[in-house]
Amino acid sequence: MSIVGLVVHAGRQAAVAVAAELERSLVSDGESVVGAGDGPDASGFDLVVSVGGDGTFLRAAHVAAEADCPVLGVKVGRLGFLTEVEPGEALSLIRQALAGKASIEERLATVAESAGGVDFTHQWALNEIMVEKRARHRLVRLAVEVDGAYVTTFSAGGVVVATPTGSTAYSFSARGPIVSPDVPCLVLTPVAAHMVFDRSFVLGAEQRVVLEVVGDEPGLLSADGRESVELPVGSRALIRAAERPSRLVRRPGASGFLARVRDKFELPGEPSSGGASGDVGISD
Repeated sequence: MSIVGLVVHAGRQAAVAVAAELERSLVSDGESVVGAGDGPDASGFDLVVSVGGDGTFLRAAHVAAEADCPVLGVKVGRLGFLTEVEPGEALSLIRQALAGKASIEERLATVAESAGGVDFTHQWALNEIMVEKRARHRLVRLAVEVDGAYVTTFSAGGVVVATPTGSTAYSFSARGPIVSPDVPCLVLTPVAAHMVFDRSFVLGAEQRVVLEVVGDEPGLLSADGRESVELPVGSRALIRAAERPSRLVRRPGASGFLARVRDKFELPGEPSSGGASGDVGISD
């Protein structure tokens, strides 16, 4: 018997209905299905399934990371980058994953831990770690070190350290680059920087970033938008790649990353144009 953890968008009735049907089918198969909470209570899961959108998937990915098992996203909502399968195809793919026959894609994840000034519990993220201002009408000053070398101090709304997966999320909103998940790296991007230099740094996956809160205003650290940790002035947060990648279940024939980018952002041109009139065709 396998144990499946379900993470459901409780505020979306369609997601609740889909999850209930999946649970009935899996229980009839002889599997055990458990409602999965966010955090370290996930030990023992063989698979975590999210039912909802990308936000629900990020919560599920955190649970799966704690359980060291794969995660599958069932899409109930708008087109996203992370949810993998439509409800009607979900049961078959879940069964394949439990049998060890599904395709698994590894994604770099990141973690933040205290490096001085204040203690906080280890923070894990698939998309990004962010340190931002606490007061709405203020800025936070964050000194940036990479591998022990001082780089600069950003006076900004905050600083995002994103994975390739997270490069299309908050980092992108702050004008960071889109990075293919195949490229192992961390992307450091200031948010609304009040200075001439406001560009991103693309760093190697093995490099270690320290953000120190300097100046007069404290900061807030969050991982994938979960509950924030307050960082008083003088606090230092170390951000690095996680030791284990996140493992995403993929369906056969799934669209590639660039095709998803094209569809999500409604890029001009058609795939069949073959580059005519300057357009670049992307084959799935």
